[in-house]
Amino acid sequence: MKFKNREEAGKLLAEKVKELNLLPEDSVILAIPRGGVPVAYQVSKETKIPFSLVVVKKLTLPYDPEAAVGAIAPDGTYVVDPAFFPAVSEGMLLEEMKQKALEEINKRIQKYLNGKIPDINGKNVIIIDDGLATGYTALVAGLYARNLGAKKLILAVPVCPRDSLQRAYKVYQNVVCYELVDTPFFAVGAYYEDFHQLSDEEMFKYLEMAKKEGLYYEGAQNG
Repeated sequence: MKFKNREEAGKLLAEKVKELNLLPEDSVILAIPRGGVPVAYQVSKETKIPFSLVVVKKLTLPYDPEAAVGAIAPDGTYVVDPAFFPAVSEGMLLEEMKQKALEEINKRIQKYLNGKIPDINGKNVIIIDDGLATGYTALVAGLYARNLGAKKLILAVPVCPRDSLQRAYKVYQNVVCYELVDTPFFAVGAYYEDFHQLSDEEMFKYLEMAKKEGLYYEGAQNG
């Protein structure tokens, strides 16, 4: 199937998340910005589980910024595709990639979260994105949430390839995927009619709506 947009995907995904019977007061949704935010907003709206953001960044090659070879979290936790690891681990290339990504992460934490990261210690944490492709950002977001003291880790995405599930279950106790796909050639955008790149302004609109509706998770600690 094709989702009309991220909002529709979020509404459908919410029905699956409801089946987990999580208590809103014991749970937090963390959206991977920017694309995960409209999805998370709808899931939060339907489940009453508050949401915030988890800021992670893909690790990209300096000479090919479109080629993601892994991902990194604010605390330096990272994953790298095993196929690329021998190449990027030589010399200082990996360290350069990590440092550049961490600088961008810190800027986004200041911009998106006012320098505060969600306090999720002892909470059931649902990481949400608009889809799962290579899964590096989702994996590193889960590892980071674990480091922050998450009680239970759940990954929830509207669409994902079946062969990514095994990798996800190495980090998450549960994976909720609305549309599970069997294909060797997977691209998240192929399953959306509207998959435009969200701007910061659009993302902030969802965060403002969440705050007005009491859906934004206010528990935070210094980043």
